[in-house]
Amino acid sequence: MRKPTVSILIPTFNRAQYVGDAIASALAQTLPDTEVIVVDDGSTDATPDLIAGFADTRLRYLRHDANRGIPETRNTALAAARGDYIAWLDSDDTARPTRLQHQVDFLRDNPAIAMVGSAAGKMNSDGSHKRGTRMPPLSPPMIAAWLVFRSAFQQSSVTGRADILQAYRYDPRYRVCEDVDMFVRLQRDHDLANLPETLIDRRLHPEQTVRQFRGEILTSRQTLIQPMLESLRIDATRQDIERHVLLGFADLRDADVDEDFLVWARQWLARLRQANDATQVFDQDALATASDYFWLLACRAMIPKIGRAKAIKAFLTRLPTNLLGPSARQWIGSAWSTYLPGAANRRRAA
Repeated sequence: MRKPTVSILIPTFNRAQYVGDAIASALAQTLPDTEVIVVDDGSTDATPDLIAGFADTRLRYLRHDANRGIPETRNTALAAARGDYIAWLDSDDTARPTRLQHQVDFLRDNPAIAMVGSAAGKMNSDGSHKRGTRMPPLSPPMIAAWLVFRSAFQQSSVTGRADILQAYRYDPRYRVCEDVDMFVRLQRDHDLANLPETLIDRRLHPEQTVRQFRGEILTSRQTLIQPMLESLRIDATRQDIERHVLLGFADLRDADVDEDFLVWARQWLARLRQANDATQVFDQDALATASDYFWLLACRAMIPKIGRAKAIKAFLTRLPTNLLGPSARQWIGSAWSTYLPGAANRRRAA
């Protein structure tokens, strides 16, 4: 059997209403020589019947007899992949037609990069387009700094070299955040990147893992951040770790914090930068940029809890001047051309 260029891996569990769209988008890729592997983690809905309706020899369907959880489902998919490259796609998301072509071309042109993600669009539960795009950090130093605060990738957007990714199995101790754990381990050993192009669309719906397991996600992130803080030689309290994880969330309405949170955040972010200046664990410009971005995010996220006036007053006590630095300018420039290509063209013409 001919070896495919890319193995597209789709783990699923009780997503019969969405997985068909994910499979169709994977089969519609412009890059030839692909295989699509769906691993069903013991679904009890109509998933098997739906997948049986796809008459395409590129599609392989594997099924667990019982539910084993997300990490083991991903590991089953990894072991089954035969391609030179591995691309992940969650079963409630979709890939745009040229996704794999863009990412494989990038990996071929950049042999030092082990894995590449992309910007992500949004869609409603019915598949209709939703306004908004999440722009990820792009360069290896920015990605390393971003992972101090939250995931630097959309899991559905990542494509990497199979011989490398298959060496980084997912840890079954993490029922959630298994992807972030893998990204952190992979980043320690390899350079990673993101493309500014929007190559996938994330479906927003009530059954999303991030909505169903918010408490467990917070706990897992607290576990993941501790080794990073130790590498910076920061002696953090339990409250510091709990609050640090909140800096990565855009919505703090359900968090047990008040306006003192922003006082703590300003001091904590300064402490992180000072520790990094001393230890040189992360690129200084990249960590300063990430710190300023998540300070801005925290001030905005606190508006529903403390009001706009108090949030702005806190923001003005620490202006994010590092967002004018070289790392930030490159990142913002890419975001500008992605979000407003017409405006960017007009600016160049002027």
